[in-house]
Amino acid sequence: MVELAVKHDVALVPFGGGTNVTQSLLLNHYEKRMIISVDMTRMNRILWVDKRNMLACIEAGIGGEYLEKQLLSNYGVVMGHEPDSLEFSTLGGWIATRASGMKKNYYGNIEDIV
Repeated sequence: MVELAVKHDVALVPFGGGTNVTQSLLLNHYEKRMIISVDMTRMNRILWVDKRNMLACIEAGIGGEYLEKQLLSNYGVVMGHEPDSLEFSTLGGWIATRASGMKKNYYGNIEDIV
């Protein structure tokens, strides 16, 4: 998809939870290229967790509340990132918007966690 978008000069905009807290879904009205919204919600899996090195590979479309529940119940760990929009937002959205959470003083902002 990305290769085709580049080839045909099409803008791709990822879409996850759609909370739009930071108004990141507002597109530049000067953009003349075709814009395609890419639904990320099917990219919602935890691929692996390495507790020893405190690393994980997680797909961008996973919802925050589901992510925390899965990490705790399946791996005994937490991510520690809890934005106000946790139940509606996605990991990819947090990263794209440099989100901050309620526990930032302990765990850091998303850029510190990633």
